[in-house]
Amino acid sequence: MEDHTPLGSQDNPLSSCATSTNGEILGSSPVLPSLGKQHGNKPRKAPTITPRTFTRFFTPKSSLERGGRIGASRQALRDITASASNRKRRRTPTKDTIQVYNEYGEGTVGTSKRRKRRIPDSPDVTPDRSSPLKRIRNQSLDISEDEGSDTGTTDFIDDPEDPLRKPGRHFKSIEPIIGSKYRGAQGRYLRREIGIHSRASESQCLGLSVWVSKDWQQETTNFLTRPEDAHVCTNVANPSEHTIPFCTASCNTNTLVAIGDEDGGVRLLESAKDGKPEFSKAYLAFRPHANAVLDLAFSPDDLLLATASGDQTSQVIDMPTQRATYTLAGHVSSVKQVCFQPGSSNVLASSSRDGSVQIWDLRCKGFDAPVRDIRVSLGPSSSDTTRSSAPNKVTWARSVNTIFEAHASQQPVSTSSATNGKPAPSFDAPSKTESPGRKGDVSITSLSFLQPGRDHLLLTASEANATVKLWDLRTTHNHRRSRAKPLSSTLQPESHNRYRHFGLTSLSLSGDGGRLYTLCRDNTIYAYSTSHLILGHAPELSTSFSKPRRSGGPEREGLGPIYGFRHPKFHATTFYVKSALRPAEDDKSEMLAVGSSDGCAVTFPTDERYMQRSNHQRMPSSDSPFPRSRPSLTRTDSSTGLSTRLEDTIPIYQHGSALIRGHSRELTGLTWTPRGELITVGDDFVARCWREDGADARDLRLGGEREGRRWNCGWAEAEEGWDDDDG
Repeated sequence: MEDHTPLGSQDNPLSSCATSTNGEILGSSPVLPSLGKQHGNKPRKAPTITPRTFTRFFTPKSSLERGGRIGASRQALRDITASASNRKRRRTPTKDTIQVYNEYGEGTVGTSKRRKRRIPDSPDVTPDRSSPLKRIRNQSLDISEDEGSDTGTTDFIDDPEDPLRKPGRHFKSIEPIIGSKYRGAQGRYLRREIGIHSRASESQCLGLSVWVSKDWQQETTNFLTRPEDAHVCTNVANPSEHTIPFCTASCNTNTLVAIGDEDGGVRLLESAKDGKPEFSKAYLAFRPHANAVLDLAFSPDDLLLATASGDQTSQVIDMPTQRATYTLAGHVSSVKQVCFQPGSSNVLASSSRDGSVQIWDLRCKGFDAPVRDIRVSLGPSSSDTTRSSAPNKVTWARSVNTIFEAHASQQPVSTSSATNGKPAPSFDAPSKTESPGRKGDVSITSLSFLQPGRDHLLLTASEANATVKLWDLRTTHNHRRSRAKPLSSTLQPESHNRYRHFGLTSLSLSGDGGRLYTLCRDNTIYAYSTSHLILGHAPELSTSFSKPRRSGGPEREGLGPIYGFRHPKFHATTFYVKSALRPAEDDKSEMLAVGSSDGCAVTFPTDERYMQRSNHQRMPSSDSPFPRSRPSLTRTDSSTGLSTRLEDTIPIYQHGSALIRGHSRELTGLTWTPRGELITVGDDFVARCWREDGADARDLRLGGEREGRRWNCGWAEAEEGWDDDDG
């Protein structure tokens, strides 16, 4: 028994408080802490703290008593919060209090050989069912008798409170998913969805190794076209004469497509399979130009149609009335392309063969059109002058920004000219036979706005080289004192610097704006990262950047292409060959389609999961860190392709499918409809609609020519053996 001494007793030397006769402390006395009874003369020191005592103090008592084992509640919590069950291995059961049900549904309790944890007495005792961990602990677990086995089976018994619980019901642990053994197109589609290949092993199914698949053909080999999906283009003024279609564009809100021809006519066709009239017959036709229509573009609401023509003008046509309301006249040569700014029906951009880019705003006050059109016939049989009043009021739009000589090459000053103080002659100086008005300008073949949010940035390409330039339209470029400078210019492919330069014919932006695809004259589609159009710190690419650069700023460098696409049946021998991209929507994947001088379109899936190491051409290795000089001009075998002579330094992929038998001559323009159909036009006077139907496309590939079943049809090619698994 310890000796409890009152605070007021004499045994407490520090106490000066008075106490009552019964030992209670008086209210007027200060309360001082009591010092423990001392043993000996030396004061008692605090215990020494060692690493062992520190660890033992901060380690839960339950862990020390179990020897480091994990309790059932904690293990149950880990089980329900673990990752995928397919990758989870069966654990060795732990010794704990368990409840086992026999075959009659009767429960028995078995205890493990571990010491029960002592719970200190507390006035605030929490009920047993107040903690979710206690509920998990009360669940019954059926553990295998062999505690040392690593393959013990754990069976979960229903919660007694579960209304669906049945006595004696056991749940086995989840087994790994085994690949489907179904063959054919449906089986391949199922395996692709769950990420399992038919020839993949179990380790590959579990994601332990990377497997190279050819399932990209599931997306590209389903296209076909029937005789009723072909439209023969004729002259709008004289239907008995055939005319070559040059371009096509699809509406954004319906299934109509517009086709422009070499005679200046525009016709609208219904692309829906069950639409009226059918695709082979024109929905309506009109003629806005007297020269060829080279490009078409619909406004976001489809109420306006912009045209680019060889008569050096563009027209903005009101589609409900099919009459021109605005004329865009500012170029001095053929207009190559026109496009609307994303999300706007008032701002347009046009590029021309004269090397300039014009920006138009229909909200600005324009000029009045001539009130009378006077045409004089130069034929010998007629000398009369024809005068006709303007049928409707047309406004000549005003250009709000102009980029002159957008892609003209800048020749550095030579040593001899520097001494004389005169600059060296330009690389693209006009020849003696060239028109003085052209000045040797480099044709701007294509342009494209960036995605919404960065739609004030414009991309341009030219016939001179594979460089893509980025422009900020908020910067004023329309003064001729100094040449306009873009924000950045991308690097050319290294193979071009070693061989020769090739121009670009078309630009296509991916649906999310992350990739830019350029169609090059070297029979390659190059892919660029739009986030690296400017290397280094690039606030201009931010959607929140609101300070446009002043005119005359430095031109920065952009990253070159990161990979490319090629196909044996894809050749771009002219600048009329274009490309079009279908954005991913609903069950349609993103896909890039390009024309070809071989008379067929080629489709490439842009999903980068198909771009495996073995699917691209092997890049040559060079021991020298310096680029080799351009080879001398030598006679080569005509049968050798251009791609074999180019030394690529980036991956080149060839997983594309050609759409054959649809056209007999060069295929130039193409576009995608909102429903995913592909519209193509060619120099054989035919426009075609390609639809997706895997069964019919396979039937055309395997059915042969018997009974004329392939007459006037086209289909997508497939690699050898692709259709053998079906059946």
